[in-house]
Amino acid sequence: MEMDMSVYLGAFLDEVDEQLQILEEEVLVLEQDGENQETIQKIFRAAHTLKGSSAAMGMTTMKELTHKVENVFDAIRNQQLKVNTQIINLIFDSIDTIKLFKEAILEGTVDSVDVSQLIEKLEACKNSATAGEPTAKTDVKQEEKTSSDEIIFPEVIFDEYQKDMVEKAFEMKMNVIAVYVALNPNAMLKSVRAFLINNNLKEIGEILASFPSTEVIEDEEKFEGSLVYIVVTDSKNHEVLSTINSISDIKSVHLSEIKPENLESFTKGKKVGIVEQKPPQAPPPAPKKDAKLKVQQTVRVDVERLEYLLNLVGELVISQTRLKDVGNRLSERYPNESIIEDFHEVDNQLGQIVSELHEGMMKTRMLPIEQLFNRFPRMVRDLAQTAGKEVNFIIEGKETELDRNLIDEIGDPIIHLLRNALDHGIESPAEREKKGKSPQGTVILKAAHKENHIVITISDDGNGIDTEKLKQSAIKKQQITPAEAERMSEKDILFLIFKSGVSTAAKVTEISGRGVGMDIVRTHIEKLNGLIDIETKQGEGTTFTIKLPLTLAIIRSLLVKLGDKQFAVPLVNVQEIIRLGKHEIKTIQNQEVGIVRDQVLPLVRLHKRFNASEDQINKSKRLLVVIVGLAEKRIGLVIDQTLGNQEIVIKPLGKYMGSPKYIAGATIMGDGKVALILDVASIVLEEGVKDSIPYNQSLATNQHEKVIGVTSFYLGEEEYGIEIDKVKDIITVPSISPIINSPYSIIGMSNFRGKLISVMDLRKRLGLPIQPLTRKSRIIIVEINNELLGLLVDRVTQVLKVDENKMEEAPNYESLVEQEYIQGMYHFDDRLMILLNINRIIEIDTLLQLNQKINSEQEAVR
Repeated sequence: MEMDMSVYLGAFLDEVDEQLQILEEEVLVLEQDGENQETIQKIFRAAHTLKGSSAAMGMTTMKELTHKVENVFDAIRNQQLKVNTQIINLIFDSIDTIKLFKEAILEGTVDSVDVSQLIEKLEACKNSATAGEPTAKTDVKQEEKTSSDEIIFPEVIFDEYQKDMVEKAFEMKMNVIAVYVALNPNAMLKSVRAFLINNNLKEIGEILASFPSTEVIEDEEKFEGSLVYIVVTDSKNHEVLSTINSISDIKSVHLSEIKPENLESFTKGKKVGIVEQKPPQAPPPAPKKDAKLKVQQTVRVDVERLEYLLNLVGELVISQTRLKDVGNRLSERYPNESIIEDFHEVDNQLGQIVSELHEGMMKTRMLPIEQLFNRFPRMVRDLAQTAGKEVNFIIEGKETELDRNLIDEIGDPIIHLLRNALDHGIESPAEREKKGKSPQGTVILKAAHKENHIVITISDDGNGIDTEKLKQSAIKKQQITPAEAERMSEKDILFLIFKSGVSTAAKVTEISGRGVGMDIVRTHIEKLNGLIDIETKQGEGTTFTIKLPLTLAIIRSLLVKLGDKQFAVPLVNVQEIIRLGKHEIKTIQNQEVGIVRDQVLPLVRLHKRFNASEDQINKSKRLLVVIVGLAEKRIGLVIDQTLGNQEIVIKPLGKYMGSPKYIAGATIMGDGKVALILDVASIVLEEGVKDSIPYNQSLATNQHEKVIGVTSFYLGEEEYGIEIDKVKDIITVPSISPIINSPYSIIGMSNFRGKLISVMDLRKRLGLPIQPLTRKSRIIIVEINNELLGLLVDRVTQVLKVDENKMEEAPNYESLVEQEYIQGMYHFDDRLMILLNINRIIEIDTLLQLNQKINSEQEAVR
C-alpha cells in the first residue's frame, strides 16, 4: 500500500528551514573568519542533510542541487578549493534557490524552478578543484554479489549510551525489539521507504537506534536496502509486523526480542534469532554517543489549541482575582473567624499556581526573537556588498522572547529600518575615511525587555539625518507648506520621515530612496499598538527605538475612571500622567490643548461619548491627564481618577455589540464588573497630532478656521467625502439580500449588529459605472434622522480634518438633482475631493421611492 507523502511534508519543510538557517549563518562565518574546518564541516553536514531529506521526499531536482553544493564543500574540506567571494555568492544563490523550492512545494509548482544554470556553475566550481588531478576511483562495493535469496543485514553493535537506554527500558518493563527489514532490490527510492518505516515505527514506540546510521539511510547512493531498527514499545510483535507490512516494496521483515539475558550478545555484535542472515563484510561504524540528541521528544501542537488553553488560563486569572476580592470582603465582615485565615491560605496558594500556569502558558506563545533576527545578517551582507560599503553588523539580545504573532508582524519594519541605515546612514569607506572614521561602519540591532514591553533599537554610526534636507523634501513633495515648516520643531521635522513619499536620498537605488519604506514602518508600529522614537546627530549616527507590548493576549493596563465608569488603558501606550491647571489649558483651532513643558498637547474628553458624568472634572481646579501615544503621535486623555495598574485579559465584545468606536474590547474586574478597554489607536489617529509643536508657534496659525472631520473614500477613480459626525461605522461588505421592487440605488438589505439596514450603491445614485466588489470594498454605515443606512463604496482612504471656509462651490451640472448631491469641493495639492450632501441624497431617494410607488399603483389601476 502506497503512503501519502503529504503527511510528512510539514516535517520536511521544517527540516529545510532549519538547515537553511544553519547554512546562511555558517557561510557568513566562513566569509568573515576564513576556512575554519569546524565551520566547513557544519556547512557540509547541513548540505548533506538537505540532500538526504529531499531525496527521501522524492524531490530529485532539489536533491541534485544540494548534492552539488555538498561536492563543493567536500572539495573545500579537502583543501582542493580556496574560499573566495565568488564561491560565497554561488552558495548564497543556491540557498536562495532552495528557498524558491520551498515556496514552489507549497504552491505545487516545483517543476517551474530551473536550476540547470546554477548546477552548471557548481559543477564548474567543483571541476576547477579537481582539474589536473587523477580521477577519483569509483567506489567498489566491498561485499561480493549474493544470490537473489541471500540478504545481508548491517551488524548491530550497541555503544554505551544505547546499552544504557535498553537497560532503562527493561527497568520500565518495556519490550525492546530488533526489527530487521529488507526492501525489494528493484525498489525505487529506497530511502523514502526507510523514511516511511521510521515514521510508522515512531507511532507505536520509540526508536533507540538504526543500523546503518541515519546518514547512510538518507543517501540513496549508499543505502543498500536492508536495515535494523531498535524499538522500545508496548505493542505486540504482530502489531509491529502489521505496521511495517503496510508499506510497499518490503521483501522481508524479521523481529528479534532483546532481553537482559541476550543483551551482551548484541553488544558484542552477534545477531540473536536471525540465524539465516550472514554478517556484512563491511559493517558501518557505530553511531556516535551524541546520538542521544535524536531521542529528545518534541510535540507539534496546533496554535488554535494553545490559544484555547490560553483563553482558559485567562478565565482562571479573572476568577482568581474575583476570589481574592471575595476574601477581602469576607475578612471585613468576619474579622475574627479562623476559617477566613484558611480561606486566604488556599487563595494565596491557588494564586501562586494560577500565576505559574499563566506564565507557563504564555511561554508556549513566546519565541526567542533570534528566529527573526537570524534572517538579517545575510540581508545586511548582500545590501552592503551591493552598495559598496563595509559594515560590521552586531546583533544583541537574540534570546529575548516575544509573542509569536508579534514576531511575524515586526519583521517588515526592522527590514526597512536596516535598509535605511545601510543606504542613508552608513557612508562609503572613502567618505568615512575623509571624516576620520573607520572605513567599516557599524549597525547594531538590539532587543531587550523593559518592564512589560520589548524595546528594539536599530543604531548606526553613519551620517545622521539631515533635518534641513528632510524638510525641503517634504515641502517639495507638498506634504507641508513652507510656513508650516518654519513653525516646526527639530523633533517634528525628524518625524516627517514617516510621511509617505518623503526621502532624503539623492537618487533612487535598489535599496531605498522612494520614500515608501518609513511609511510602512509607521503603519506596522501603529497596528501593533507600539511606539517609535528617533534620535540622531549629524555626522555621528541615528538610533530608531521601537517599543512594543510583549503579548497581544493578556496585557497590563492602567485603570481609570470617567464619572462612575471604569476603563482600562493599555500601559504600552501610556507615556506619563500629569495634572494641568486651568491656566495651562488653551483653545487653538477649536481644539482644547494643554501646555506641557512649553509644548502643545491635544486634549480629549471622552465623558460625553461614554455618557459619563463631568461633575468631578468641572469642580476640579486641576485636570488629571493621561498622556498616551501611538507611533510618533501623542494626545492627553482627561480623566477623573486613576485606580492603579492591573494585568487584564482582553475579551471581545461579541457579535451583537460589533465594534463600538474607541473601544478595543472588555475585561472582567475582581468584583465581577465589566471594564471597557480603550482603543488608544483609534483615539490617537482621529484626535492626535504628530508629536507636539511649540506653543508660541502654534498661536501663529489661523484662529478663524472652522474645522470639520471628513471620511474620504473612492468611487471608481474619484475621491468623495462625508462629514464624520454622520458616520457610525465602516465594515467589510457583509452578505446582502436583494429585495423586490427596491428603489434604483438600494441593492438590498443586510444585518448590522442584529438590525436590518438598507444598503445603497452610491455609484448607482451618482450615475457612475458599476464595479465588481474587491477586498477593499467597504460599507459606510451612516445615521440619518435616527435611521441607519449602509453606503457601498470601492475603498475608504482616510479620516481628515478640513477648513469649512476653504470649501468651494460645486460647478453647475446639467442635472439639477446631481448638483444637489454635492455639498462642496476641496482642492488639495495633488487631488480633488467632492464632499457629498448625504442628507439630500437620502431625501431624493425617498422622493424617487414615493414616485415609484405612485406609478406602480397607477399602472395597477389601469
